[in-house]
Amino acid sequence: MKVIANMFSIKLLILIIFLYSNYFTPAGEFIFKYEILISDSIFYMAIPIISKKRTRGYMSKEEKIRVSNNIPDWFKQVICGIMLSDGSIRMNGKQALLSIQQTHKELTQEIWKMCFQLNLVLSGIHIINRDNKKRVYSFQTLSLPFFTSLYKDWYKSIDNCSAAPQNIKVLPLNLDFLFTPLALAFLIMGDGSWDKYGSRIILHLNNFTLYEVNRIQSILLNKFDISSYLVKTPHSEIDRGYVLKIPSKDVDKIRALVSSHIYPTLKYKIGL
Repeated sequence: MKVIANMFSIKLLILIIFLYSNYFTPAGEFIFKYEILISDSIFYMAIPIISKKRTRGYMSKEEKIRVSNNIPDWFKQVICGIMLSDGSIRMNGKQALLSIQQTHKELTQEIWKMCFQLNLVLSGIHIINRDNKKRVYSFQTLSLPFFTSLYKDWYKSIDNCSAAPQNIKVLPLNLDFLFTPLALAFLIMGDGSWDKYGSRIILHLNNFTLYEVNRIQSILLNKFDISSYLVKTPHSEIDRGYVLKIPSKDVDKIRALVSSHIYPTLKYKIGL
């Protein structure tokens, strides 16, 4: 056992040296040079080390275009689920970035890992400690043309007679295509809950209008044969504040679709 522990320590030390020599500049900037896959056990031990470095690195305009053009379809589905929950995209200069703020550590780490392997992040996870509240795990991606394109799909500008127009989140026109079992899984992990008394799954869609929630409800029914009923939450805005409840008779259908995508510490959200 001592030999195995020593071998693991050596491997971890090699990884740390590799990360610092290949990902951090002398100025402390985190840069990406190689597209690599690291085993989960080693990778997650390295995350706290990476997270200590908050200075953002540099990626050329040409490289940003190349990275944006090589985003796989499965990640676009992940983004769909994240945006249906509490993810946000915002403009940062001429391009947009994805912002993640989660109280769930594993979910944040997994999303960060995806972004890391796709060259979308050059800095680590930032931990926000709040008095008498859950700890928040947060990170932002690079500003990329890929996220600018998504921003145009997921946000619209409205004029509410204020000094400047506001940009609000909306459902994209191609939601039917993007809303896959993988997207549904990330919606559940982000803004789903389990009602143990009614043996139901609840999708909290409070930020969307009645029309938009009806659209999601229709996709669930027509695409996956999953029924649901809509409930208005108390003390919510007039045109928002809705949840969809998946009745117990259709919970097994949900589980069949998403179980393989749900992370172990979030299985409770589908009653497992």
